[in-house]
Order: sequence, then C-alpha cells, then structure tokens
Amino acid sequence: MSQQPRKKKGFSFKVQMILFAASLVVAIGGFGVIITLNNMAGPEKQAKTLTEGDCVVLTGSGEEADAVKTPCDSPQAPYTVGLTGADNGDWSCNDRFYKYAVPTPLRGKGVALCLAINAQVGLCFDDIEAKTPPPLTDCGSARLKISEVFPQTSVEGGLCADDTVEVISYVGNGTSNFKSATICFVTP
Repeated sequence: MSQQPRKKKGFSFKVQMILFAASLVVAIGGFGVIITLNNMAGPEKQAKTLTEGDCVVLTGSGEEADAVKTPCDSPQAPYTVGLTGADNGDWSCNDRFYKYAVPTPLRGKGVALCLAINAQVGLCFDDIEAKTPPPLTDCGSARLKISEVFPQTSVEGGLCADDTVEVISYVGNGTSNFKSATICFVTP
C-alpha cells in the first residue's frame, strides 16, 4: 500500500502573511479613525480652550455653537468667561451670569460656560435679565447702554450715577483671571 502525501491543514504561509498584514492595516486604520474623531476640530474646539477672564463672541447655535476668544477691548466682545466646566445637563451659573453650553456630539460631555457681560463702556443691550446671553444691540435702538464700570462689587449700585437704570455686579473669587466689577447701565 502506498502512502499518500499528507494534506496540509490551514492556509499556506503566504496566505497567512497576507491575512496578518490585512488585519494589521484594518486595526491601525480603526485606531486612527477613533483618534481622529476624538481630536477632530469640532465647532466647540475654541470653547474648550477658554479660561476664566477671557472675552468671547458667541457663534452658531445647537451643534454648531462655539465661543470664540476675542480681545476684551473689541467692540464686538460682549461677554467675559466667569467659569468653565463640562456640561452634563445639570450645569448652573450664579445670579447675573449667563449659561452657555457648547455641545460636543459623539465626543462626550459638552463645554459649559458661565458668561458675564464684558465691562466695557458703550456696549448696548436690550434685555440683561434673561438666563441666556443677551445679544449686543445697536445703541440707536437699544434699551440699555453701559455708562460706567467700577473694578469692585457694589450691592446697592451706590457707585453709579443718578441716571443709572440698571446695575450688575460680578464677584471675582480671586483665584482666576475673572475680576469683580460693577456695571452701570443708562437709557441710550
């Protein structure tokens, strides 16, 4: 009886190397996609870099929302960052601060900001009582205009001139770049 050659089980060495190389490419590619998605410059990329005391302009809304750092003396910088954090839905701000949440779709918790009005004489607004940041308004049609700013807190607004119609005071905690201020508003 003649012996028949044994049949090899499995793939040849060449096929095994091709399969190994293909699986390596897929694994590296998948890892690269995950890293890219996590680091992708989503619209919130600028808001993530903000710190207390930065002046900002708000752009977009919803998933396109962002807060862009702007020089504090810019006439287009209506807000100052009072506090930053992660938004898990339960973020709240102290009185007179405005909550602004920047979503991070598919990348975890959003960026949460507590914004104060940038204490800059001449900025005009209509409604400073809202919980959301009030937009800048043209002074010709605005209800309120910043007339004076003082670098300390005044509970009663006693620092402001007699024609003042609204006062906002912010308290800085001394551990960040956000500074205390009293902002006096008049009718333009």
